[in-house]
Amino acid sequence: MQRALRMVLVVVVVGLVLHAADLATRDCRIAPYVYNDCMWMALRARLGLPANRFLRMAALECVGTLLASTLYLTFRYVWPHRKRTAIPADSSPDSAPTPPANY
Repeated sequence: MQRALRMVLVVVVVGLVLHAADLATRDCRIAPYVYNDCMWMALRARLGLPANRFLRMAALECVGTLLASTLYLTFRYVWPHRKRTAIPADSSPDSAPTPPANY
């Protein structure tokens, strides 16, 4: 059951990431400038930012970094790799055997 829940969680997170990537790359029909995308137009309208290429580029750079880190963390922690068991140092055999006791 836990594995199925993890898989559903992965599908939801990846779907949200792909939707955000779609918004970050899709051109809006309301934009007067051909390179304005929907996410930048929404950020500009909500935060009252000026129409600046540098700000648009910085916003898209942050979106790209956020998308890459989200995908990395999703696959790292939802599907963790199997951990190898370390051999304790005390259980390793001695390099030289102890001599037998003479009684």
